[in-house]
Amino acid sequence: MKVLGLDHIGIAVENIDQAVRLYEKTLGVQADEIFTAGSGAMRGSFISLGGTARLELAQPLSPASPAARFVAEKGYGLTHLAIRVADLDKAIEELKSLGFQFLDEKPTPSSSGGRVIFVAPKSFGGVALELVGK
Repeated sequence: MKVLGLDHIGIAVENIDQAVRLYEKTLGVQADEIFTAGSGAMRGSFISLGGTARLELAQPLSPASPAARFVAEKGYGLTHLAIRVADLDKAIEELKSLGFQFLDEKPTPSSSGGRVIFVAPKSFGGVALELVGK
């Protein structure tokens, strides 16, 4: 699997509007427009940290959303690490051949136009790993 770099770090927040204001004021950054994703299951916003690294703030709206499940188990805070890969399908097959499990059967569209899939935390040392690609 060829890793192109860090795409973003996911953070579950209780209120996206308040979180955006907090991060903008504290870090002196500008958040992207707030979006709704996951068929209405979450509201989120990306914040660029310079270069390619970003933070993704995500407010769960549905108890069935991955962010809501995370919050129910662990509370608000860091949820996942997302890395950009050169070939998403190849990365999935490679990890499957090594015995990794995924939270979904196949990649889903991302809010930024690509596709994403999550490696199950139990397969990756307790860390939810999001693979981002085309």
